[in-house]
Amino acid sequence: MANVMVDRTAAAASGAVPGAEAASAAPARAATAGAMQGVAPTEAAQKSRPARSGAEAIGAASLSAVMQELDEQVRSGETTRLHPLATGFQPLDDILSGGLRPSELLVIGGPYGVGKTIFALQVARNAVLRDPTSRAMYVCYEHDRTHLLLRLLCLETAERGYADEALTLRKLSQLTMDAADGRGLVDRLRKIPRYAAVLDGMAAYQDRLILVKASGDHSPLDSIRGWIDEASPDGPGRMLLVVDYLQKIPVPRGELQPETELTTHLMQSLKDIAMSKSIAVLAVAASDREGLKSKRMRLNDLRGSSALQYESDIGLILNNKWAIVSREHQVYNPAQAEAMRNWLVLSVEKNRAGRSAVDMEFTLDASHFRLLTTGNFVRERLVDEKVVLA
Repeated sequence: MANVMVDRTAAAASGAVPGAEAASAAPARAATAGAMQGVAPTEAAQKSRPARSGAEAIGAASLSAVMQELDEQVRSGETTRLHPLATGFQPLDDILSGGLRPSELLVIGGPYGVGKTIFALQVARNAVLRDPTSRAMYVCYEHDRTHLLLRLLCLETAERGYADEALTLRKLSQLTMDAADGRGLVDRLRKIPRYAAVLDGMAAYQDRLILVKASGDHSPLDSIRGWIDEASPDGPGRMLLVVDYLQKIPVPRGELQPETELTTHLMQSLKDIAMSKSIAVLAVAASDREGLKSKRMRLNDLRGSSALQYESDIGLILNNKWAIVSREHQVYNPAQAEAMRNWLVLSVEKNRAGRSAVDMEFTLDASHFRLLTTGNFVRERLVDEKVVLA
């Protein structure tokens, strides 16, 4: 996909035309008055309304008018807002009341190397696999598109239960080195029946999962908006945008230098993208230096934590279970404690759609870049530190 830079002037963004203010003021007032009274506005007033860029136009409306609008959307089949995109993880989707909704911003954080990218890419894959009407865009500032594809190949073979025959990065590398027939890697995989079946399965979503290699120097927020528009010229529809990771989105030099202001600006902008385009957004966030020293990372340990806590609709934190389980479990059952190194604790620390302060555990299969999608609620006592409430 071409690296799209969207350059909008302030006038174009606002739709302002010199000398048009007086001509448009009366219809705009009529539209607002009609909406507040639940009365259908005149044709002129309708034309004065802002163009819909998401599920709703900007402006005021009475409750009865909103009810009528909702029924019109349902009758016309515009039910995107009512059907969340499932993450594919249980019991996480139950806690999130079904998954991620349009206009929602989910932030996920955790220590370095814990599996944030594994989780985020798997959520994007699960969304398009489970819902044939959805699309996902994975904007990555850390890895190139080829690497993300190789991760997905490893994941898919493991999901099919191939055990020792599941692909790993080492096996994929060996396949490229052994062949001398001039064929590409994907072509070679198609010649092997068990891997051909994997590629056939990926064909069901391969055109709806868009991988973007972003640059920390040349891919600002306008690039992300441009990629969304390029991928969906008729409107985003049911889409999940994943940004990996938030703090690497470049901002013009000389502006917003303090870390808190920078994060606030980026969070507000991603939330605006979610709302204006009516899509779900998942952003991976990095920890600050002090947060990396914490025994158990929390939402308030992330860089620019105040903005992350206030602007996000959902806040998730990943920790390795062995690192945060209470010491008593390590002392009295060391064998079980050692097994906890392969478990990740996913903590819901903020959730505007339901319960928060919930800890779940999922098995990590790091060599195949996946988490087992069925987990459990944590029963053991974890390190007792301050809990961030929604």
